[in-house]
Amino acid sequence: MHSLKAQQWISLILYGGSLLLLLEWIFPLEEVTDTSFTSTFVMYIVLCFILSATQLPYWIVSPVKLLGLLFVMHQLYFEPTFFTKAWFELFWLDLNTNLSFLWARDWVSLTSSFRTLLFLILLWMLSYLLYYWFAVRKKPFSFILFTFIYLTVLDTFTAFDASTPIIRAFIIGVAVMGVAYLQHLLENENMRMPAMKTMVKWIGPLLIVIGFSTIIGYAAPKYDPIWPDPVPFIQSTAEGSGYGDGPGGGVQRIGYGENDERLGGGFVQDDTTVFYAQAPKSQYWKVETKDTYTGHGWTRSQDGQFEHSEGSLEGLQEYSDLVDLNDDHAQIQFVEPGFLNKLVYTYGVEHVTPVHDGMSLEFNRITGEVLSKVDGQTRLPESYEIDMQRPFFPVEEMRTVTEKGELDQYLQLPDSLPDRVVSLAEEITAEHDNRYDKAKAVEEFFSSNGFIYETQDVAVPDGDEDYVDQFLFETQVGYCDNFSTSMVVLLRSVDIPARWVKGFTEGERLTGEDYFEGHQPEYEITNNNAHSWVEVYFPNVGWVPFEPTVGFNNQSSFSYGETLDDILEEEEQNYEQPESSETPELPEGEEEEEDESDDQAVASGSMSQLLKYSLIGAGVVLLTIIIWLLMKKRLVIVSKWKKRKMENYTDVETFTEAYQFLLRALAHKGLVFGEGQTLREFAVDVDRWFGENHMSQLTAYYERAIYRDESIDSHHAEVNQLWNKLVNDVLA
Repeated sequence: MHSLKAQQWISLILYGGSLLLLLEWIFPLEEVTDTSFTSTFVMYIVLCFILSATQLPYWIVSPVKLLGLLFVMHQLYFEPTFFTKAWFELFWLDLNTNLSFLWARDWVSLTSSFRTLLFLILLWMLSYLLYYWFAVRKKPFSFILFTFIYLTVLDTFTAFDASTPIIRAFIIGVAVMGVAYLQHLLENENMRMPAMKTMVKWIGPLLIVIGFSTIIGYAAPKYDPIWPDPVPFIQSTAEGSGYGDGPGGGVQRIGYGENDERLGGGFVQDDTTVFYAQAPKSQYWKVETKDTYTGHGWTRSQDGQFEHSEGSLEGLQEYSDLVDLNDDHAQIQFVEPGFLNKLVYTYGVEHVTPVHDGMSLEFNRITGEVLSKVDGQTRLPESYEIDMQRPFFPVEEMRTVTEKGELDQYLQLPDSLPDRVVSLAEEITAEHDNRYDKAKAVEEFFSSNGFIYETQDVAVPDGDEDYVDQFLFETQVGYCDNFSTSMVVLLRSVDIPARWVKGFTEGERLTGEDYFEGHQPEYEITNNNAHSWVEVYFPNVGWVPFEPTVGFNNQSSFSYGETLDDILEEEEQNYEQPESSETPELPEGEEEEEDESDDQAVASGSMSQLLKYSLIGAGVVLLTIIIWLLMKKRLVIVSKWKKRKMENYTDVETFTEAYQFLLRALAHKGLVFGEGQTLREFAVDVDRWFGENHMSQLTAYYERAIYRDESIDSHHAEVNQLWNKLVNDVLA
């Protein structure tokens, strides 16, 4: 009996060591991923380990673990009282929605709550597996080895510093291995557990070895690394490495690069700051253009001639008299340009002024490149200022262009381009009779046909396979290069001149920083903002930018017949912070009643769905009614999910998703956002329909969040109430 208890204690010690090692896997998650709530995960792990260590029957342990899992989910995500009917309905709703995403292989749409549920189930399984390997089999070496590999990989390839965790893992691992060896020795020799004095003689040297090794590890001199940092080494030797340079296929590092001959392949994010900018509004920063599509990437048909200038860039971008221009000013301050060796500039740039003397310019009208000469050498200045005349492209004038052709250089396509690409372009543009509407149809094609923005798992064409053809008809997954290249090729397929543009997006607007003098907004542009887009030529206007990439918005200005003063006044109103909100607050009881009624609607809808399925085949009329009810129920399900996100999150991304869902719900009701219509005009139409002004108020908040990057934290209650009221009206 004494020996049996001693063996149980050894098993508990080994199992406790496995718990400590597993925690070393959990602690880095907050730093290297977007995982939160690690303390909650630790508590759940401890609960699972304690229950497994009790050796109680599984029919007792498993329900308790499940109850703990549900309670963790409740604490993190669900508002209703735990284990009530409303709670289970909301939990089932979330689970059912995510299972439908899994069935459709829409991995991006999986919610954080469902990902957390899967992670908790994984921890549950690990608590049992580690009990089996440590306490029953007493073979801990594999998991200890995997722990060291895990920590060293994180330390090498991420920002996580594993110096202390590796020492902790070493101490725990050696102690566990020593105890496990003692147990194996006793079992193999069929020995009884020795007395306490004998145990001290065994464990004492083990503790001394651990302590001595730890002290030596801390105190010993540290030599410089014998090998170079493996990350740059891998990037420099792997095919397709670097900042987009070289052929695609390897994992690239995002950022500006020179070589675009072979596109494709994923890349890793890089938040290194390239430059800071001060500008009157958010806008794209252009670097260069390319005109020849090879089937795999981009080259140039001609390099053009560089013209010398002391600062003037007139003629670099030429617009007709039909384009309204507004004088603006911007400033640039470089930080870590990396491979960027050309100036960035805005649409409508006219003059560049260096902050310091000794800089001249060379610019290329064909490629759009601007080089700087500092003290006679080609290199970037530390900072410079831009004088520009920001263009406002006239949509109605561009719609007057109906003829095809001109500028053969920008109609080039490879002979190997598959015929189905041309057929698709003709299909997309068939309903339109002018160049602008055709370009808009291609631009909007991707967002309305399920194309997905992805930066990591992106395919590379094999052999002679065409880059655009693969993206359009096979993968439909990619990043800006896939979308922009595809749009150019589709436009050229219907004889619309277009070219490929490289540069940077607007970056992140800074708050509380003061890198420049003045009161204009300031932006931080990182390597993550490296981007490509499209320019389309209109003979009565000039080159006009378009943005086909899903999730990105065209930052250029367009006019629909308004005067320039009206447009500027509207922009100024969009950027102003409202002094007060006139949105009336709903009584708390009324809001709760609405939520309860929505919950009841979902519950009753679930019951009616069975009835609807039982009536399938009764006739075309009944089938039509069933389809209509199913579509309505889908909107109700998604609206419940969106409502919960709107209640719990105040970030602009959540607000944007909720607003886009509202537009889709309105379209389902028959209120379609018209082409060429502004959001404000559409909001007025919606308010006229419902006899209220909620849509206009919500749209005002949306425009400030999108165009000014304003946080909605201080107005979250009003925004949430407006959105809920509109959704309830639409789904009523």
